[in-house]
Amino acid sequence: MYNKLKNKIEEDVQRIDNELWQEIKLKSQLVNIKKNEVLVNFGTRNKNVYFIASGSFVTSIISIDGDKKGVWFHLDELFNVATCVDSYFSEKTTKYEIKALEDSVVIVFNKQTIDDWASNHQLFSFLYHKNLSNDFTIVNEIRAFKLSHTAEQFLVYLNENYPSLSNRISSKNMAHFLGVSPEWYSKLKKKI
Repeated sequence: MYNKLKNKIEEDVQRIDNELWQEIKLKSQLVNIKKNEVLVNFGTRNKNVYFIASGSFVTSIISIDGDKKGVWFHLDELFNVATCVDSYFSEKTTKYEIKALEDSVVIVFNKQTIDDWASNHQLFSFLYHKNLSNDFTIVNEIRAFKLSHTAEQFLVYLNENYPSLSNRISSKNMAHFLGVSPEWYSKLKKKI
C-alpha cells in the first residue's frame, strides 16, 4: 500500500529522497476500514490526513433538516486524500463525517507531522502546497458548477470529467450528492 503513496508522490517529482520516504513510513499508520465504518465522527477534533490507498469514502454533513447529506467523495483513484478541513485548519470540532463506502485501506498522517515535513523538506513543502491548492481549485470548480447548473447538467459534467464517480459510487449516494431522489437520479442516468 505504501508503494501506491510513493508512486503518487513521484508523479509530481522525479524521485523522493530515501530519508523523507523512511520518515513517511515511520510516522504514518496503515489502517483497514470496513464498509460502512466511520473513519471520522461528527463533532470530533480531527487533525489527520488520510491517503486512500484502496477503497472509497463519502464525506457527509448534517443538513438543517437533520438529514445526513453526502457532500464529497474520496476514491483510491480520484480525490484520494481526505481530511475534515474545518477541524484540520482550526481548533474547531468538525461538522463532517467520513465513512467507508467499501472495505478500504488508508494511510494516516497527523497535522503536526505534515507541518514538520513541510518546514524541513523543501520537496515535501512543494508537494503539499501544490496538491492542496490543486485540490481546493478542483473542489471549488465542481461546487460552483453544481450550484450554477441543473442536476442533469451537473451529472453530465461529472460523467465527462470524473467518470469513476458514477462507476464506483452507489446510485443512492450519487442521488444525495446531486440533491435529487434516487428515483429521479435513475431517470437522469437513463436520459443521459
